[in-house]
Formats: sequence, structure tokens, C-alpha cells
Amino acid sequence: MSLWRQNTGNRKITLPLRLYHSLSTLLTLAFCCGVSSILVYILDEVIGLELELPAALIICSLFTLISSALLLAWEAGCYIRPAQAVVQATERISKGDFDVKVPEPDGLIGIEESYMLIDNFNRMAKELQSIDHMQKGFTGSVSHEFKTPLSSIVGFSEILLENGLSEEERREYTSLVHEEALRLSRLAENLLRLSRLDAQAIVLRHEEIAIDEQIRQCVILLAERWEDKEISFAMDLPAMHIKSDSDMTKQVWLNIIDNAIKYSAKGNSIHVMGESKPNYVSVRIRDEGIGIPGDKQAHIFERFYQCDESHQEKGHGLGLSIVKRILELLGGQIACQSQPGKGTEMIVALPLDSSRSCVLPISAK
Repeated sequence: MSLWRQNTGNRKITLPLRLYHSLSTLLTLAFCCGVSSILVYILDEVIGLELELPAALIICSLFTLISSALLLAWEAGCYIRPAQAVVQATERISKGDFDVKVPEPDGLIGIEESYMLIDNFNRMAKELQSIDHMQKGFTGSVSHEFKTPLSSIVGFSEILLENGLSEEERREYTSLVHEEALRLSRLAENLLRLSRLDAQAIVLRHEEIAIDEQIRQCVILLAERWEDKEISFAMDLPAMHIKSDSDMTKQVWLNIIDNAIKYSAKGNSIHVMGESKPNYVSVRIRDEGIGIPGDKQAHIFERFYQCDESHQEKGHGLGLSIVKRILELLGGQIACQSQPGKGTEMIVALPLDSSRSCVLPISAK
């Protein structure tokens, strides 16, 4: 516990409530007793009332009690004012106003618990404001993502209802409606998955998983996508076994490999490398695609964030958000290394046992 507190360039003395209360009470009583004694001396010696001892004691006691009560009542404000400020700020938050901050008490000496209360409240208000902004942004993004394919479906279906279309045109418009419907389905599925992950606090399944085999299975599952683009895979995966949730880890590899395929040009290669360490396994998935600018890499795990507006039709910006949330639950981490025009490498680290925490070598960006 530090008795000094730095605040906007000024240093303050902070004392625990009990010590502050004890010292202030003792000082108040000592001050009042001293003033009362001086008052009795003035009445007796200066004014010449020649008070008897009982009368002097009664006057001294009464003045001490009255002045002590007044001073202690004033001093109680030091305890009450911070709590009152927090109560008023809480009322504003209850009405939806999260842009609130409780100022610190003035004075050279303060109560430690008051500063702790105000600091924690201001931190809570800031987090609530951030969550509120995120929720509003999320709602707007969801509305936008649903609106675009729905507008396409409505437009093309209206054309299909018209007469005079050739069979070729009808097939083309039907195909477009089908693609947009699939896009909506994928969006709804990802939103549902993300909602479930947000609500999940612990991982219940801890089964033996062969990570190397699981990654190979994911590559096979996505074969239709990379074969059409003539993409080749260079894989260097030793045997890697962990205890974790196989459905979750599989979703991680599917999303990352799908991204690598999505942003790779025809004829590119995707490199997958694995490594086992004493406490964790590390997997690197590198593509030769368009890459990510440095100023945008910090945002790629945000929901609905897409680096390039021209590639919005390729996804909804939820895949890496899902990956990050899964890794948080599994005790893993993910990092990104990328250069525009030179490809992107995703580095995933997973503990050997997701039920035990361990220090991993990378940090999520």
C-alpha cells in the first residue's frame, strides 16, 4: 500500500479509511478541547467572571461537544461526497448515458477506499461505453450485411416474375438468387456460432486430438475450393497431439485455411508448418496472396472488419473473430505476419492441455 498518489502532476497523501477516521476524530477532539480551554481561560482571567471549577468544566464540556459535533458533521462529508458522486453517475448510466466520469476528491489528504471506488467505477463506465459502442456498431454491421443480399434476392426475384425471359436468363438470375441465399445462410450460421461462443465460458470436452491429421482432413474438406483455383499445399506437419475440443480446433483450421484460399491467386501455394514444444504446439499457415497492410493488421480480428472493400463479396468479416474467440476459450493465441503483395502468415499456438494454463510464445494482434 502506497501513501502517495500521483494525480495530474500533483501528489496526494491517501490513508485507509480506519486510520483516516481515527486521526481526524482525535485531531478534532484535541482541537475542540484546546479551544474550549482557551475560552474558559478568557472568561475567567480576561473578562473576570471568576468561574468556579464545576461551572468552568460544564462550559468547557458543552463547547467541546457542540464544536466537535459540528466539525465531525462537516468531516462526514469527506466520506459521503465520493459515494454521492458515484450514486449520481450510476443514475446516469442506468438511463443509458455511459459518457460519465467521476472526478477525484480535492484536497491534499484523501481516503484510499474513496479513490479505489472512483477508479473502479470510472473503469467500469469506460468498459460499458466501449461495449455500448461495440453493440451499436455490431447491430449496424449486421443490418448492412443482411440488407445487401436481401436486396439482390428481391431484385432478381422480381425480374424472374416478369414474362419474356429466355431460359438462359432465367437460369442466370436463379443462380444469382441461390448464391445470395447461401451467403445469407452462411452469415446466419456464423452469427449463431459467434453468439454461442460469446455465451460459453468454459470448455467441457478435453479429448485427445492429432492436430496434424485434423489439419489434413480440413484441407481435404476444402478441396473443391482450392482445386478450382489450382492451389497447391506444401505441408510440413510432424505428429502433434493435444487435449482439447476437437470441434473447436477444427473450426480454427477451416476458417484460417479458407481465408488463405480466398485471398490466394490462381496457381499459388499455401504452406502449413507445425512444431511441437514442451507445453504447446505451434502451427503456421502461410499463403502467397494479396497480404494485409500494416495499419490494418491490428483490426483483422474485429467483427465484420474487412481490409479491402473490393473483396467484401468473399466474406462477412466474422471468420477470424470466431477463430480468436475459440482460441481464447481453449487457452491458445494467434498472431498475424503479413506484407502487401507478399502474402499472410497466421501463427496459432495451442496448449497441450486446454484445461491447464501455460505461457505461450506469441500474443494476439
